[in-house]
Amino acid sequence: MDVTTLDGRGYARFLAAGSYFLRKYRSVLNDLNVYPVPDGDTGTNMYLTIRSAALEAYTAGDGPVSTVAAAAAQGALMGARGNSGVILSQMLRGFAHHVRHRETIDAFGLATALREAALAARQALLKPVEGTIVSVADAAADAAYHLALHERDLVRLLSGVLRTANEALERTPEQLPALKEAGVVDAGGAGFVYVLEGALAFLPEVRVRATAFPRRPVRAHVFTAKQDVGEMRYCTELVLEDATCTVLDLRRALEPRSESLLVVGAPPTIKVHVHTDEPERVRSVAARYGTPTRVKVDDMEHQHTMLLVDPPPVERSIVAVVPGPGFEKIARELGAEVTVAGMVNPSVRDLLLALNKCLSERVYLFANDENAVPAATAAAALSAKSVHVVPTRDVVEGINGLIAMRADARPGYEALERAVSETRSARLFVASKDAVLGETSVARGTPASIYRGRLFAGETLAQVARDVIDVMRSGRDGLVTLYYGGGQREKDAQRLSEELRATDAGIDVEYYYGGMKNAEYWMGFDA
Repeated sequence: MDVTTLDGRGYARFLAAGSYFLRKYRSVLNDLNVYPVPDGDTGTNMYLTIRSAALEAYTAGDGPVSTVAAAAAQGALMGARGNSGVILSQMLRGFAHHVRHRETIDAFGLATALREAALAARQALLKPVEGTIVSVADAAADAAYHLALHERDLVRLLSGVLRTANEALERTPEQLPALKEAGVVDAGGAGFVYVLEGALAFLPEVRVRATAFPRRPVRAHVFTAKQDVGEMRYCTELVLEDATCTVLDLRRALEPRSESLLVVGAPPTIKVHVHTDEPERVRSVAARYGTPTRVKVDDMEHQHTMLLVDPPPVERSIVAVVPGPGFEKIARELGAEVTVAGMVNPSVRDLLLALNKCLSERVYLFANDENAVPAATAAAALSAKSVHVVPTRDVVEGINGLIAMRADARPGYEALERAVSETRSARLFVASKDAVLGETSVARGTPASIYRGRLFAGETLAQVARDVIDVMRSGRDGLVTLYYGGGQREKDAQRLSEELRATDAGIDVEYYYGGMKNAEYWMGFDA
C-alpha cells in the first residue's frame, strides 16, 4: 500500500530515526571530518543537534506537522553544535517555515519543503562552499522536486532522493580540494545522508533499520600535514537570549576577524557559531544586543593535534564501568577514556588501575551500578588524582550522563546530574529463583523486571517490557532504547522492537548491542 501523506507524528519519527543513524555512525563522521577545520567532531555535533530536535518534536504529541516541525526547529536551534549542526538546524527551520500552515503534507509538499530547507541552509552561510552538506542537500531537494511531479508514494520518493544524495556525496571530493587530499567525502554531507536513511527506514513496509555497529572508514586517521586549523583557532558558540537586534545586524557586528560565521534564528533567540582568535570579543559584542547563554569555546588546534599525535594532557578524563563489550564501545564513543568492562562488581584495585591509566588529573568515574558505588568511592579516596564519582545506578544512567557531558561545554555537574536524575531505566531478566516483592511474585525461569522498587513478571519478555514502559511513560510519548545481551541476539531485539512499536503508537524504539551477561535487555525511556 502506498504511503502518500506525512503527519506530525510521522515527521517526529523521521527525526528520531535520523538521530538513531547519526548516533550509530557519529564516530565514522568524526573520522571523516576535515572541512572547514579538521577537528574531528562533526558526527557528534550533528547527532546532538538532531537529538535535541527529535526530543522537542515529541513534546508536540499528536499535533499537526506544522506544530511538530516548529518544535523540532526550536529544539535544533537551542541544541545546535558545530558548523554542520548549525547548518542542520537551519534546514529544519526552513522545513518548518514551509509547512507552517499544514496539518499534513504529501509527496509534493515534502519535496518543496526540502527545497526550502536546502535554501535556508545556503542562506545561513556568508560564502557557501560547494562539496559540503549544502551541495548534498541541494541535490536531494532537486531530486525530490522532480520525482514528486509524478510520484505520490513517499517510500519511492525518498528512495530516489537517497540515491541522488549518495551520488552527490561521492562527488564532494571533486568539488573540494581538502576532501580529495584526505581521500574522504564530506562529513556533513555524509551525516545528512544518514538522516535520510533513517527517515526512509521508518516508513511503513520498509525493513527495520540495521543495528550493526558503525562501519569504519578505510583509514583510521584522514588528516595530512597540509591540513591545519589556521589563526582562527577557537570554535565559539552561544545562544543570545532576549535579542534586540536582527540576525543581519549581529552578523555584521561579528564578521570582522571571523571565519565560518553562522548567525541564525530570529529575535528573541539567536544562535551564533564562529571561528575566531578572539572568543571573548564575540561574547562582548553579542552582549550589546542581549544575554549570551550556553557559551562554548573549543580550541580546534588542540582538538586537531590530539587526532594527529600522541594526546597531550587533557582537561578531564572519564572512567566508565560497563557490563559488556557493546556498552564498552558505546561508552568510548561518548568520551570514556578508560573502561572497566565485563564486571558487575569491580574491586577497588580494578578501579584504581583504571584511574591510573587516565591522562588527566581530573577524573569522572561512572560507577554504573549501585553495588559498584562503594568500591568507586574507596578508589577515589585512595587515588592521587582528583576523582569525582558519578553514582549512576545502572549503565543506562551512565550513557545519559556521558551524552550530557558531551553536550555541555563546561565540565560542571548540573547538566550531568540532571541527565542522570531524569533517566528512566530498567533491566529485563529471567528470574534465577522464586521471589516475592510487594504483592508480585515471580517463579524461577520467568521473565521479570524491577523498576523503581516494583517487580514486574510475565509470560514473555515482551509482556514485561510493555508493562514497564507503560509505567515509565506515565502517558507521555517518547523514545525507548533497548540494549540486548544475555541470550538475546539482534533478530530478537528487532522482533521485540517491532512488537513494542506496533502495540504502542506513543513510542519509537531503537536497539543496540550491549553484550551484558546479567540481563536480557536494559531499557531506557526518554520523553
